[in-house]
Amino acid sequence: MRTFEEFQLFDPSFCAHIRELAEHERGHEATVVGETRNESNEAVRRATRYKIADPGILGKVIDAFGEWDNWDFCTYWGEEALPLVEAILYKPGDFYKPHTDWSPTYSARKLSMTVQLSGTTEYEGGNVLLHDGPEPHTIYRKQGTACVWPSWTLHEVEPVTSGERWALVAWMLGPDFY
Repeated sequence: MRTFEEFQLFDPSFCAHIRELAEHERGHEATVVGETRNESNEAVRRATRYKIADPGILGKVIDAFGEWDNWDFCTYWGEEALPLVEAILYKPGDFYKPHTDWSPTYSARKLSMTVQLSGTTEYEGGNVLLHDGPEPHTIYRKQGTACVWPSWTLHEVEPVTSGERWALVAWMLGPDFY
């Protein structure tokens, strides 16, 4: 079995709704985990993130995790890890080097999800690559498409060369692996 699942989660109008919600929030510099917890490191990551707390969006994301957890991880959804859902904006030159979403700091993360909020012609570059074998897999770019994978999977976002790439990212939590 491959280490990821791709499926249609949102229609284009719902993607636009999420982007509108994000644009009304204050954007924050996307950070990386460092020695002092989250820190800026533009050599590793450059993007803008927006908190998403809309119950309708959270419900759809939780349902999708439940339906597409093909690994049968013990998971839970709790307030202690908010924000669990974020919109991310990548502008020209923005990227995220190869990384995992799991670490000693984020050991409760079991599953990761990204949802393509931009249309395929709104930007160039910015492919999401999953390194799950000898050759990386490029996640499908159709608007509203989601991809779920175990949080320990190495992945990256290539630099956006033009336009803007919007994505929704989320994490499903659970007890530490033993």
